[in-house]
Amino acid sequence: MKKSFIIHLILFVFLFFASCGEEVSEFEVKYQKADEHAADISKEIVAANNGFAADIFSGLCEEGKNIMISPLSISIALSMATNGASDENLEEMKAVMGFDAMAMEEVNTQFFNLINSLVDADKDLVLSIANSVWMDTYFEPRVKEAFLSALEDSYAAEPYTLDFADAAAPDTINQWVSDNTNGKIKKIVDQIDPDVIMYLINAIYFKASWTTTFSKDDTYEGAFTKGDDTKVMVDLMTYPEDQEFEFYSSGYEDDDYSVVRLPYGREKFAFYGIIPNGEGTVEDLIADMKENGVDKYFESLEKSEVPVILPKFKFEWEKSLVDIFMDLGMEKAFVAGGFLNLADNAGDIFISEILHKTFIEVNEEGTEAAAVTSVAYSNSAAMDGFYGTRPFVYIIRDDRSGTILFMGKVEDPTVEE
Repeated sequence: MKKSFIIHLILFVFLFFASCGEEVSEFEVKYQKADEHAADISKEIVAANNGFAADIFSGLCEEGKNIMISPLSISIALSMATNGASDENLEEMKAVMGFDAMAMEEVNTQFFNLINSLVDADKDLVLSIANSVWMDTYFEPRVKEAFLSALEDSYAAEPYTLDFADAAAPDTINQWVSDNTNGKIKKIVDQIDPDVIMYLINAIYFKASWTTTFSKDDTYEGAFTKGDDTKVMVDLMTYPEDQEFEFYSSGYEDDDYSVVRLPYGREKFAFYGIIPNGEGTVEDLIADMKENGVDKYFESLEKSEVPVILPKFKFEWEKSLVDIFMDLGMEKAFVAGGFLNLADNAGDIFISEILHKTFIEVNEEGTEAAAVTSVAYSNSAAMDGFYGTRPFVYIIRDDRSGTILFMGKVEDPTVEE
């Protein structure tokens, strides 16, 4: 309360003098609020999130394939989910995410600061973060008010109640996803399985212009050498050699690398290009990030007149994260009984899916990116009924004598053989 009062007092004094002297723009007021939230973000939460990012990124990378994740989106979605965890599952989820010594109240406060430090941070970029809770109609009365309040207060998560059995329910959820990613990600739910009772969804949309844009006249077609030494022709953007950027190179031996920082807008956000030198590979970089962290790649940069060449690229990526979380040690979340803080009589609830989707486009003007993370909860004690949406066995029987005429298994109903 005291801290909040001081912040409001500072803002009042700032606005008072602004009205008496030089005019202060609406943007500057928003910048001050965003920067104050940024100053309140603890080093512990940043270290936890960055370590978590390196673990996830390293675990998902496959040699020779593109990848793109939003560590922020994953962290927000799983932090929301952790609010419903209990007992050993709670400790396990916190450990995997690096929150071991932090109470969930502190974790929530830090994510509140983090989210509010990012929105309205720069008029020259768009950064929106949206969270939602989707509950099946029959399950909603069981959800604990404390769980929903924590998500609403700290993550601004909007609660929705839907009849998941309604054929239109996936469309409703997907429309929310599309709306909150500017149409870049249109779908996160294909169909809702009968045992799914809740989704927690985070959506992030980012669009920013380079502080110094590339000239389209300088873009040319050139060769890009892939990891297997084959070449493909791509559009390469370039800056003139007398342009200054923050740059660092550790050398040109096997374990060395180069880093360039390309800022957006008012230079509070930036794109970092990190590339191996010598005979090193990008897999070596990723392994080092997991083992030693990512911070060193942001250090030691100095203004230099260096040439910068960057390919234009655009792609989408999606992946289930269940296996990677289990590999990291989060196992109890996927077994019924670990979410007693989520709902009443929750001994049958578990996480059945964590799906992550991303989009990115980098061109002469800047960068556009989006991400969605969905956490699906299921109920191991599903409602009565036969739901033939998974493999099943069938029998054709003469009930007079009990003679079985035909017996089979449906593994894939689309195959006619």
